[in-house]
Amino acid sequence: MPKVPLKPTNLRPYDCDLIINEQWFTKLEISPYYEKHNQEYLVALKRKRIRLSSVELNKKLITDDLIREIVKQLQNRRHFPEGRYYHWTYYSFQVYRGIKAYKLVWCVDGDEPSVLGIVDCYRQEKFDKN
Repeated sequence: MPKVPLKPTNLRPYDCDLIINEQWFTKLEISPYYEKHNQEYLVALKRKRIRLSSVELNKKLITDDLIREIVKQLQNRRHFPEGRYYHWTYYSFQVYRGIKAYKLVWCVDGDEPSVLGIVDCYRQEKFDKN
């Protein structure tokens, strides 16, 4: 029998109250994986010798607070699974915050059905609204 992978220990927990696919979620767990996209962006700015103020930078980087805000757009919507891995079911959804497009990747653990796990969140500038 294959060994089931362990749940990551670096997830950041938050309370939530969401219904997605007629399933009630009371806990949100955000993976810090999205921070790699922030780091790539910062490296590109440095390489191009572009300096942004802290206010401008905060508007560009993804944060837990931004993800928590974006997740609210999943409320009372029907989403279809894109894959399964052991007891986790994975989904993704393109969401908008203002004119900016983001891809949100999340999972639901069959063993913890009230926990919404955020796997990744990143910008999709090519889908921004004009």
